[in-house]
Amino acid sequence: MEDELTARLLATPALTALVGNRITWGERIKKEPVPAITMLGVSPGRTYVHSGPDPTANPRIQFDCYAPTSLQAKAIARALTETLETPATQGSIRFSVALLDAERGPLIEDVGGGLKVHRYSLDFFVWFSPAA
Repeated sequence: MEDELTARLLATPALTALVGNRITWGERIKKEPVPAITMLGVSPGRTYVHSGPDPTANPRIQFDCYAPTSLQAKAIARALTETLETPATQGSIRFSVALLDAERGPLIEDVGGGLKVHRYSLDFFVWFSPAA
C-alpha cells in the first residue's frame, strides 16, 4: 500500500505543483529542501472478521507538510486533504475516502542559520482494499 499511496500522491498535479517529487515515507532530513510531504504509519488499521483478517484496512497515517512559510504549508495540507478525501485506484489498491482525524499546526522548526521550516501535521485513517 505504501508504494501505491506514494505513487497516487506523486500523480496528483495539485500536490506536485506545490512540493515537486518530495513526497516520502519516514522522517525528513533537516537539510533536505522544502516544500515537502513526509508520511509515517501510526497504526496498522488491520480489520478482522470471524474467519480472519479482512482485506479492507484503515491504517492511521501521519502526513507532515513542510514549507518555508506557514501559508505554504497550509496550502499543501489543503491540497493533500482534497486528494485523500477523493476515492481513487492506484495500481493494485483501491483507496476509499480517507478520514481526517487530527490536524496540528502551524508548527515551526528552527533548522539553524536563521532558517525556519513551517509544518502542518495531519492524521488520516486511509481506507483501502485490493482493486477488483
